[in-house]
Amino acid sequence: MPLFTRRALAALAVLLLAACDDGPTGPTSYVQHAAGGDWVAVMEPVGLPRVETWLPYIDGGTVAGAAVREMRERARQFRLAGRVEEALQMEDEMMRFASRALTRTPEPARLLASAAALDTWVDRARARLETGSYPELAAAAAAVALLADSARGSLAAGDTGRAVLQLTRGAGTAREHAPLAVGLRLMGAVEARLAAGAGESAGVRRARHLLADARDGLATGDSLRALRRAVYALQLLDAEGISVPASPRKTVDSLRPLQ
Repeated sequence: MPLFTRRALAALAVLLLAACDDGPTGPTSYVQHAAGGDWVAVMEPVGLPRVETWLPYIDGGTVAGAAVREMRERARQFRLAGRVEEALQMEDEMMRFASRALTRTPEPARLLASAAALDTWVDRARARLETGSYPELAAAAAAVALLADSARGSLAAGDTGRAVLQLTRGAGTAREHAPLAVGLRLMGAVEARLAAGAGESAGVRRARHLLADARDGLATGDSLRALRRAVYALQLLDAEGISVPASPRKTVDSLRPLQ
């Protein structure tokens, strides 16, 4: 027999959602039209599930606990070496592993808070979707909304393990559209142009400097700085007329934040 009814869970979720609201302290998303498409980044709300969300529910003395410690150390070493992409891949793998290796059941309130954070992300994504057509973001918003609702349903049915997996999947989908992930894709676009034989004009040298600054932003956790520097680098390369063969680029506008 489930400990919580659907009605009680829904009421508690409303309270938790209010508690997770970041408030109108700044833009919640950004859009950039560049490199042949739209680049949309949605800020991560407070409380979105992370690997740290599940670690307190894994016994450190188990094989799973040892495996998580090993993955954390590998991710740390990647970051120290400036290999941010590999660190992120390891952290993503670690979160998925942790969600399947819990040795203690998380409290319902903890899971509802995570679901509420997913709801907040969906609200931010939908607000951006009101300003234009972004099919990938629309699909992600629909998927995250469904996973948040499904997690609440699983919790109401007493299936906590399934709820954890659904929340983990929802967080992973949301993070694919975070400034960090979008910044990495923009940096990849810049690197592809530079690798195509950009020469060494003043604009290209400046673009290389901005790319390095973007990577420094990633290394220090400043994902917005990384995103902006990558955009500026792409803008300079556009001005230089440098593009990747068979993939023409458009002129870059300024980042337009959604308040």
